[in-house]
Amino acid sequence: MVAIYQVWRNTEQSKTTFEDSISKEYRDISQNIPYNALIGKSLIGEEIKQASNEIYNYMDFCNEQIFLRKSGRVRKSTWNNWQEGMRTNFSLPIFIDVSKEVFEELPDIFTELRKVMAQNYSTDPKEWK
Repeated sequence: MVAIYQVWRNTEQSKTTFEDSISKEYRDISQNIPYNALIGKSLIGEEIKQASNEIYNYMDFCNEQIFLRKSGRVRKSTWNNWQEGMRTNFSLPIFIDVSKEVFEELPDIFTELRKVMAQNYSTDPKEWK
């Protein structure tokens, strides 16, 4: 019984460590997005270009998060937190503009992210068929 508990505990600790590494990746991306973009203000000049590049990276990151949940590599509670973060970020003006442009220009990519958005950030990719 003790051995089973240890295996379970080690598995949970591994998931926590892995999920924390994904959170760090998010912080690395978001720290390069201009402050004004993150609080919903208008951007000018070079800020727009910088934000656009990082938002594209964020979209790719979101698709990775969706894949990780779909494959069962992260807990549902973690997925729900990530999904809420997506809802918050993609409600900001520059995120709306950039994602719309990316989706129009590249209609065959980020299909998982499109699905999460279409389901109003209330889905569980692990349950997708």
